Amino acid sequence: MAPTHRTPSALDRNRSAKVLFTLPLFLGACTVGPMIFAACRAEPAAAPEAETPAAAPVAAAAPVAQEQPAPEPSTLAKGIAPTPTPEPGTPAVEPTPEPATPTPPVADEPKTPHRVLILGDSLAATGFGALLEKKLDAHADVECFRKGKSASGLARPDFFDWPTEAGKQLEFRKPDLVVVIMGGNDGQDLTRKKGKRVSWSEPDAWKADYRTRMDEFLASLVADDRKVLWLGLPTMGMRSLETKLETIRQIQREAVDALGDRARYVDTAPFVTAEDGSLLAEAKVGGSKKPQAIRAEDRIHFTMSGSEYFADKVLPEVLGILGVEAAP
Repeated sequence: MAPTHRTPSALDRNRSAKVLFTLPLFLGACTVGPMIFAACRAEPAAAPEAETPAAAPVAAAAPVAQEQPAPEPSTLAKGIAPTPTPEPGTPAVEPTPEPATPTPPVADEPKTPHRVLILGDSLAATGFGALLEKKLDAHADVECFRKGKSASGLARPDFFDWPTEAGKQLEFRKPDLVVVIMGGNDGQDLTRKKGKRVSWSEPDAWKADYRTRMDEFLASLVADDRKVLWLGLPTMGMRSLETKLETIRQIQREAVDALGDRARYVDTAPFVTAEDGSLLAEAKVGGSKKPQAIRAEDRIHFTMSGSEYFADKVLPEVLGILGVEAAP
């Protein structure tokens, strides 16, 4: 029986379209099927990391503080704290220095004055000695003391024992300098407390004994921290006395010079002698406009003006050996 041809209906066309659409899917499934099967036999793959969602936009980024740098090892070793670093945009603040502790002023130590002791006969006991002591005491760097005995000297220890008295004064006053003026009464026989008298009429014996007395007396005065300034006797107006004093001055000078720099002899004769070699009778004293009499009627001792005049001449000698300047 011959087939009957009919026109495909709309239903048939739909079925044909489904078959055609399903066939590629089936073929694709058949192709990838072995791959899927193999994957099922393998270990399951790790799940992909979840993506971090983007942060919401910020209107203005806040400044990020910088990490503080670690202090250097040498700084830590010294025990010094590291200096903090200011944040960006922050003005640097200078550290306030600690106020320096004021150093108290060092007070100047008061100077110890030079102590001077004046020893001697009537020239030291009366006007000249008193005025010289006063002028020295007026100096800020000097303190002066005085011990005088009229009619005394080294010739008559039975009348006044100067070595013994000087020892007492040295112990009591503790001077740095001893100023001595004596000898005007020594042109006579030399006595002792015990022993034979040495006559002035025996010049060699007298000179030897007097030099021994000078050496012993000077030895008791000088010390490592003490010097002697021996004032030679001023020129006298009596010729007989002046002849004796020439011998006494010479022995005194030789004895003092033998001590070297521990003692000094000052010749005072030029202070009271005129240009022609005669005895100076008048002089201007203390800034006076008119000359004044400087010697007493005996032409041995000084007037008060003469004592001041002689003291003014001797004062620079004393200050010079002390090493201090004259006061204004």
